[in-house]
Formats: sequence, C-alpha cells, structure tokens
Amino acid sequence: MDDSPTRTRRNPLIAGFHASWITVLLIAAINTGIALVLKIDDPRPFWHPLVTVQLFGFSIAYCVNVAAPWDKPAPVWRMVIASAVGAMIGSALVLLVKTQFPPLAIYTLQDIVSRATFFAMNTLAAFFNGLLISLIFYIKFRETRASAALHRAEAERHLLSKQAIEAELKLMQAQVEPHFLFNTLASVQYLTETDPKQASALLTHLIAYLRAALPELRASSTTLGKEAHLAEAYLNVLAMRMGPRLSFAVDIPPDLAQHPFPPNLLLSLVENSVKHGLEPAAAGGRIDIRARRNGNALVIAVDDTGKGLPANGATVQPGVGLSNVRDRLAALYGTRAHFSLEPAREGGAHATLTLPLESGY
Repeated sequence: MDDSPTRTRRNPLIAGFHASWITVLLIAAINTGIALVLKIDDPRPFWHPLVTVQLFGFSIAYCVNVAAPWDKPAPVWRMVIASAVGAMIGSALVLLVKTQFPPLAIYTLQDIVSRATFFAMNTLAAFFNGLLISLIFYIKFRETRASAALHRAEAERHLLSKQAIEAELKLMQAQVEPHFLFNTLASVQYLTETDPKQASALLTHLIAYLRAALPELRASSTTLGKEAHLAEAYLNVLAMRMGPRLSFAVDIPPDLAQHPFPPNLLLSLVENSVKHGLEPAAAGGRIDIRARRNGNALVIAVDDTGKGLPANGATVQPGVGLSNVRDRLAALYGTRAHFSLEPAREGGAHATLTLPLESGY
C-alpha cells in the first residue's frame, strides 16, 4: 500500500499499483503467515491456502491503495468499502483460479454452488482481515505524523530532554505490536470457519483493544484508569487465544483511577509478563495488576505466576520494553520514581512502579 501523505495526480486505478517493494514484501509476509496458520488444519499441500490468502490479500491491498484513505476525510469508511470490494474481487479470483487453472483447479461449479456458505465465510473472513491489516497501516501513518508533531512541539517548548523524546518515540513505534496483531487476525480467520461464535467474541475483544489503543497515538497524557482499561482489553484478546493458560485480574481503586499516568507504561509491563513469563511456561499462569497509595507515592504492581526470573542469581538482560520504562521514568520524574523487577514469592515475577502522587508528569 502507498502510505505516503501525497500521491501524484494520475488515474486512481493505475495509482493503486504504486507501492514500495518493502510494502509489497510486508503484505506478502503477512499473507504467508496467515496461510501457515491455516495450513495447521488443512491436509492439502501448503500452496493451496497460500494461493488463496495471497489472492485475497493483494486484491484488498490494491483496492485500499486506490481508495488512498491515509490523509482523507472518513478514512475508516474508505477502508471498509475498499476492503469489501477487494474481498469480493479476491473471492472471484480464487474461484477462477481454483476452477480453471490446473493443478490448482480442485473445484467444479457444482462444488461452488453446494458449498456457497463456506466460500461466503471465507470472503467475510478475508474482509475482516483486510480491514484490520489496513487499519494497522493507517495507524502507522498516523503514528508517524503524530511523532513528527510531538518532535516539533517538544523542540519548541523544551519540555523534555532528548532521552525522553527518544524513549517516547520507541514506545510509540512498538504500540501496536505486529506479532500480537497478526496472530490474532489469523486466529479470527481460523475461528470464522470453525467456530463463528468464538470468532465474533475474539473480534469484539480486538476491536475493544484497538479503540483503547488508538487515542493513545495522539495523547500526550492519560490516566491510570484508562491505562488499566487498555491493559485489560489486551489481556482479553490474549485470553481468547491462550484459553485456560491465561487468567488475570485488575484492581485499581476508584480514587486512583483519575491520577495522571504516562501513556503505555503499564501496558509495557503487562506485555513483558506475557512474553517472558506466561508464554514460555507450558501451563501458562495468572497476571494480577494492582494499584495502591503509599504515603505520597502511587505504587503499581504487576505480578505473574509464569516462568519467573533466571535462577542462581543470573543477570537479567533488559529488553527494549523495560529499557523504555526506565528511560521514561528517569526523564519524567528523575529520582522521584522507581522501577523494580524481582522474583515473586510463589514463583513468577513481581514488577513494581513507584510514582510521585502529589503531581502529574
């Protein structure tokens, strides 16, 4: 897709083919990832789901590129209409290829008529996948523009140090985690064919997560309550995918919910608990998010019962997420804030954020 803010004046149908090789390769990689997930329960050779997903994916990408919603009014509606048209074009191409071109020709016209519901569900799943992936590209465009605006505002006002700016930009770039989104989209497509009710529930949780995450692309401040809501929406999506391997609880007292809080700081800790604690553990585990007042300090704890920290006093190598947490705390609060990560008493890990309660940031 061409996500640049300006496009040369030419026929939109021709302009739809204009895209960088990086974008084309990224779309092909996303399509291939979805095809690999579908292959798990597909006894046919891999190229069957691969061809299907690629035809759907590139048809939708072309139509979205023709619509060019990136910097126009009503961008979401433009993406909805373009994705619907692209899904129908992709469906037509799939049926054409799989009825007319050996060795891909595995269906007859009679098969198509008798399995009309199956093909309709495939088209619907492709529509939702295409729409959500288009939304990811749109978020990336908005993120880039928001980052540029933030850069200019901070340079003009001199509100934060260079360290804070760099940490904020890194966090914004990682806000909608591709691995998480792509796996969720693949799960939606699979469940649409096997368990439509579960697919609908998973899609509802994913939309709730995106609704909570999108405003943060433009927000320079938020509250602890909103951050807890974002973390809860994220965990709801993961709970649909991980099943009984993940349980969680969020306990934010009402008198602390409106306290100013740095955007996405809590989500970074939750993502770290899932990635390094629960996912590597065969049995999964539980995550508990709590907030409390301790004198003039706000203390937020994220506990998990996952894999835990290395034994025998081994050094923990900080990842990008935790490094960003430390960088932002140092830039925003100096020595008035503290972050710690230590083994939990009953296994797992215990992460603690301590922020000054008497003022914002």
